[in-house]
Amino acid sequence: MSMFNTRGEMNASSVRDALNTIVKYASILEDNTPSNTGLAGAPGLNDSKRDELISRAIMTQEGKVALAQAMANPIRRNLDYQGVARRALVVDPLPQGATPTYDRDIDVAAVVISSNGTGPESRVFGDRVVVPEFEIFSNPTVRIAEVKRRRFNVIDRAVQKARQEIMAQEDANVFAALDAAASVENTVIDIADGGLLKRDLVEIKVQIDHWDLVTTKFFMNINEFADILNWGSGGGQSAGSGGEVDPVTQREILQTGLYAHIWGSDLIVSKIVPPGTVYGCADPDFVGVMPVRQDIEVLPADEPKQLKLGWVVSEIIGIGIVNPRGVAKGNKSVVVE
Repeated sequence: MSMFNTRGEMNASSVRDALNTIVKYASILEDNTPSNTGLAGAPGLNDSKRDELISRAIMTQEGKVALAQAMANPIRRNLDYQGVARRALVVDPLPQGATPTYDRDIDVAAVVISSNGTGPESRVFGDRVVVPEFEIFSNPTVRIAEVKRRRFNVIDRAVQKARQEIMAQEDANVFAALDAAASVENTVIDIADGGLLKRDLVEIKVQIDHWDLVTTKFFMNINEFADILNWGSGGGQSAGSGGEVDPVTQREILQTGLYAHIWGSDLIVSKIVPPGTVYGCADPDFVGVMPVRQDIEVLPADEPKQLKLGWVVSEIIGIGIVNPRGVAKGNKSVVVE
């Protein structure tokens, strides 16, 4: 098995695989053995020898680059399969040199996140909209002493920290765009301060459905999901069986979201959604797009003066809501004029 693929990326699907490959790399350097031999983690290599090889390899530039490349795979995989915000939009990987230009719905203002990632902007001119791109990054660091003291568990935690930071930044930007787009064509629904009722979700759904679109997702905070769990069969707030909401099992509780279903729509929970707010969305094809100029990339970024190993995890994306009619929201304490 080759250590690198044709694009020069390490053949590793997880940090553990990366460490095994780095052990192989260190063994090659130490023993001058052929690169087509088995992995150094094979039987015959004890744990202490393996840890020693990893310690030596990770202190070299080549070893750190190899580990950085392997870290990107688990981060990218978690973004694809657990990222809440990406479920609201169409993810569009951009070819080299391509411009993120998309058709805008007739007579509807598009909403995009500005190029510096600071806030949503409206684009109203022309039949097409160019979605600005911005960078999202994380800079996890690990003290060298911790690497030696705690073996390599800290590397896994660095990956987890980077993943959570990237996902949180993506979610915050997407929900900011959804928030701005929800009041462009649709009316903000008033949710009773006492709790989210079934009729509140119906009213949010109607805002989207009357444009001949189908509401497929609701995004909410855990507080509003708790209100749903208290629904009775009649849709009130008294304790009951949960009405039409399918049971939520423990295996469906993911790191970034809690999933259930009602009327064929997904209920998705994220801590990034402000308490007291519920967003309804149509199919991603009828809502917006997330162009990806650069997918997850990991580069070594050590801090020698601080005695730390570090990495910069970054991506270049854009966020555009090209059809605000596919987004609606409800807020608690909305003043109805």
